[in-house]
Amino acid sequence: MIKRKIVVVDIETTGFDIYNDEIIEFAALSIEEGKEAETFSALISPRRQVPERILRLTGISQEELRQAGSLQTYRDKILNLFQNAIIVGHNVEFDLGFLEHALNIHFENTLWDTLEITRILYPNMNKYKLGDLTKSLGLTPLVKAHRALSDAQAAWELLQACWEKGLTLDLGFYQRALAIAGNSRVTGFLRELEKTTRRKFPERLIPTDLVLYNQDLGLFEEQKDEEPFSEDIGWIEKCFSQGGILENKLKSYESRLGQLQMAKAVGESLISSTHIVIEAGTGTGKSYAYLIPSLWWSKTTGKKVVVATHTIPLQEQIFKKDLPILAQVLPFSFRGVLLKGKSNYICLKRWLSTLSITTELDPGERLVLLSIMVWLRETTTGDWQEVSQIPNLGKIWGSLNCEEESCIPGKCSQANRCYMLQARKRAEEADLIIVNHSLLFSDIRTDRNILPEYHELVVDEAHHLHQSALEQLGNEISLEQISRVLNLLSRSMAGSFYGNVKARAQLWERILSVALWERFRGYLEKLPEACDELYQQAEELFATFEQILGKELSYRLTVHCHKERWWQTVAVQIENLLGRLKVITDLLKAMINLLDSQDDEDSAALAHEISGRIRNLEEMRECFVLAQLVDQPTRVSWLEQSNRILLKTSPVDVSSILKEKLFAPLDCAILTSATISISNSFQHFLREIGLNESTTSLLVDSPFDYDHQMQLMVVKDLVDVEQDELFDIEKVALFISEVSERMQGRTLVLFTSHRFLREIHLPLSRYLEGSGIELLAQGIDGGRQAILEAFLDNPKSVLLGASSFWEGIDIPGDKLSCVILIKLPFGPPNRPLIAARSEYLETQGRNPFYEFLLPEAVLRFKQGFGRLIRSKSDRGLVILCDGRVIHKRYGRYFLSSLPVRTHIRTSRSQILDKIDSWFDEEYQKELL
Repeated sequence: MIKRKIVVVDIETTGFDIYNDEIIEFAALSIEEGKEAETFSALISPRRQVPERILRLTGISQEELRQAGSLQTYRDKILNLFQNAIIVGHNVEFDLGFLEHALNIHFENTLWDTLEITRILYPNMNKYKLGDLTKSLGLTPLVKAHRALSDAQAAWELLQACWEKGLTLDLGFYQRALAIAGNSRVTGFLRELEKTTRRKFPERLIPTDLVLYNQDLGLFEEQKDEEPFSEDIGWIEKCFSQGGILENKLKSYESRLGQLQMAKAVGESLISSTHIVIEAGTGTGKSYAYLIPSLWWSKTTGKKVVVATHTIPLQEQIFKKDLPILAQVLPFSFRGVLLKGKSNYICLKRWLSTLSITTELDPGERLVLLSIMVWLRETTTGDWQEVSQIPNLGKIWGSLNCEEESCIPGKCSQANRCYMLQARKRAEEADLIIVNHSLLFSDIRTDRNILPEYHELVVDEAHHLHQSALEQLGNEISLEQISRVLNLLSRSMAGSFYGNVKARAQLWERILSVALWERFRGYLEKLPEACDELYQQAEELFATFEQILGKELSYRLTVHCHKERWWQTVAVQIENLLGRLKVITDLLKAMINLLDSQDDEDSAALAHEISGRIRNLEEMRECFVLAQLVDQPTRVSWLEQSNRILLKTSPVDVSSILKEKLFAPLDCAILTSATISISNSFQHFLREIGLNESTTSLLVDSPFDYDHQMQLMVVKDLVDVEQDELFDIEKVALFISEVSERMQGRTLVLFTSHRFLREIHLPLSRYLEGSGIELLAQGIDGGRQAILEAFLDNPKSVLLGASSFWEGIDIPGDKLSCVILIKLPFGPPNRPLIAARSEYLETQGRNPFYEFLLPEAVLRFKQGFGRLIRSKSDRGLVILCDGRVIHKRYGRYFLSSLPVRTHIRTSRSQILDKIDSWFDEEYQKELL
């Protein structure tokens, strides 16, 4: 690689806190002059007890550590190793921080972090953990993960892979990359790569233009010799039947009656131009059941079919997994495309503009630019989802994406290679277009100016359609959004409207004439001050919002707020803000009036950009105006805070909008999900989305045998209906621990609130202490993905999850054998949208509990229940701790909506006995 001495280091520790945790293992590889690595590793005896979780993770025993020496024993050895060496590690700052604190020394060595380097040279990895990278890059498998020597060896191999990848890059990359990197840690590694590339490849060109991947891909299209196929609907049925195309061409495929039923129903709806709603139980194979009829329909009629999903994983599964398989199986070729909103694609014009102002970015943001430079040499789509794992990307993506009002695609210098335009062109040519619910509603908001003309629509994950409509058809504003809009309008740097016009002042003076330019410039120079005044007013307003919210996560604005002392203050502040907003829009309109007298392309382009800026400001204005309409029962407005404060306003009922704007223009809409019926009825779902209750519906049972694969148990004696909180925290924590110990971990506990989860965590951790079962709590031990991965790595654990765990997680096999549902998942009645919706239904003489709160809770309950059985081989228990399901009249709606015919309802002690019996029965089954 290079002739300098390299030392690759890794440590294992008792935790992540440099000041309170300790090193328990140290390992290093020393490489000099490219010779074979010399290795050194040692266990380190800590002064504190090592957590059970760490021992299990590393495989190190307490006995081994008791016999080990202290870190000071190896001080001289470590110092000699590090002398005059480049220190390399995966997240090397972590390792070095621990060593420096433990040895009371500061190392001045050059550092190369393989985590940083890999993010730059391999920007499109899904995960950047060492073990994941060795798998993704085809390196030597990490057999002993979380052991220092094994990890150090993997980091060294990873560094070499990065070096080889770096040698394939053009010298133009290094010229620009080194200027951007400045004095960051990666600069030395990049400089060594540049020197080696120049030496080894002296003939390699130095491109000065934008370097992109030069292959035009991104449309799923496989041309092949087409076999004859019938245009009769009977072809669909044969496709899914025993001995049909799927069984003959897919080894693992097994004909399923439910899938055949669904596919036939989809085909009939397409032919008869009717809408249909289908609930397809888990395991039905609904993707194929709508994709194959949709592709068949498109090929026989030439009409496009749009497929809309809610989540990115399902989009990716359809485009990257299902369509490629179907291309091999079906007798005809087809064209499919994944289309996303403008904000998902990188704008090459804005990218080049950003490269000219890198000195204004912080070090983390500059590292993002290096990753993007490599990515642009490899991507065929320009879709940021490919590099979404890169830290700090979100901070600058807003200034790089295609969501820019100055964009006139036909006149852009980068139009011939614009990713967004290419995606839309491919959509025009496609048979099947995959979008998400958000883009579907964006198309509606723009009077169908985004998607190509279509009259057939499939909505998967349809249980999210109503909520997506509320979110997309509503309005929201934050101080950060206001700041972004104003910065893009008036800041002096390149990339803003003000900065760009000023930079081309001489051109505009020639185009507009001196006199006209002076008038235009007069308006332009007033912009920064006007924007500053607007922002100051917005700051005052949002400071008031913060006071109103206090510690509450949300606060609904109602007609009763008129009596509050702060209401007049808010009203005046909004009035002042709208006044300052008008000053800016008037300035922009005055500029357009001056440009309207010109007939050149540059003036037309600038007028188009200004119109876009005005639209942004008008959207801002609309949100503030609508939010004040607190006396309208059809609208709700509220304040909300998480990492920022938001003012939100939304229609309460979107059914009429969906009926008119979404469904009326369609010939056929197919809506499907695993959870949209309640007690075998689709009435609630149809009413929410604006379809007639007479709309054709189909209920497809799951192929799983729930009554044999699982047992549903209801705890009768945990709920105390006399208490406001319903539960005694200690009793619930004890019960969870007793169940978890019997299940040997492998347990998912679903909560309806983060607060109750946190309250349970402390006593539960006390009860589980010494059991060998790891406790993983969302928001305490990590975020959703981190604790889910930890649960998969160690089945002897119990995972506490809130709302995001009730759906969208798939843990097949014996890693999950028990799901505990703490409480029936009724939505918080005081949540603004829920409260407003309930009041609205009451004004119509309807019962909000039975027509809204209960149906929504039942659907959520079905989703939580569905986390357990994900395949025919899964076995386990679902335990509901909320006895109201058997004590209350409404409980039958929950139980009758599940795919099980029987359940057990008894006391805690009896349930624990039943678990023991269930284990004995399962063991006997294994022996047979």
